[in-house]
Amino acid sequence: MNAKEYLGQVKSKEAKIRNLRRDRDSIKEMMYSLGGSGEGERVQTSRNNDKFGTLYGRIDEMEREIDTQIADLIKFKLKVSKEINEIGNGKYMTVLNCKYIHFMSWEDIAENGFEVRYSVRHVQKMHERAVIEFQKIHEEMLANADEEPEIRNALAL
Repeated sequence: MNAKEYLGQVKSKEAKIRNLRRDRDSIKEMMYSLGGSGEGERVQTSRNNDKFGTLYGRIDEMEREIDTQIADLIKFKLKVSKEINEIGNGKYMTVLNCKYIHFMSWEDIAENGFEVRYSVRHVQKMHERAVIEFQKIHEEMLANADEEPEIRNALAL
């Protein structure tokens, strides 16, 4: 695995959480749109009469999954941030942190990421060098990343 793929996993994990939240919200909307149960005599059916209970159970299950994913994301973000800080070059650390931890655009990094303003192209070149430096420093970890279950699972996101 290369450094860009590895660093990009943070954004993938955040996207998964956003999607889970959308799915949960969709189920909540579905639950609110259900009408009350009809009164009157029923003929024998195998239908689920506890629609609300089923949906509440599903929402609870999704909430627990979201909480687990958030905890994993926080742990992974801290790990990646620590690895970025091992580079030693302040500008490289800043550009990688802004791009992969805070998901800033090139324009935002150029304007707000540093004490002085840089051109977008300069920031992009600095990013290229920073990724190469990250790759060098963490070469062994990145080479073994495909073998580690935590990282392999993150790639599936």
